Amino acid sequence: MDAQRLMSLMGKYFTGREPQPDLATLREQPVTSLLQDSLDLVDFLVYLEEELKLAREIDLNQFGPSVMNKNFGELAELIAKFLAE
Repeated sequence: MDAQRLMSLMGKYFTGREPQPDLATLREQPVTSLLQDSLDLVDFLVYLEEELKLAREIDLNQFGPSVMNKNFGELAELIAKFLAE
């Protein structure tokens, strides 16, 4: 699983949602600009797990609270590394 495929799924998640983000710049947008509380982030991760048909959960605790200080590109890279383990 590469970060680019994850970015594509992330964009799909936000399609049709309000506020509609600029998908062309999603990679650079801070996670907190669109996922403002922990429940939003959990919903987002569950979506990715279901779309990817993962056998295991994406463990947010492994990344720590710093996830909320990252942009979507950095988050995609972290998840890609996690899935490669």
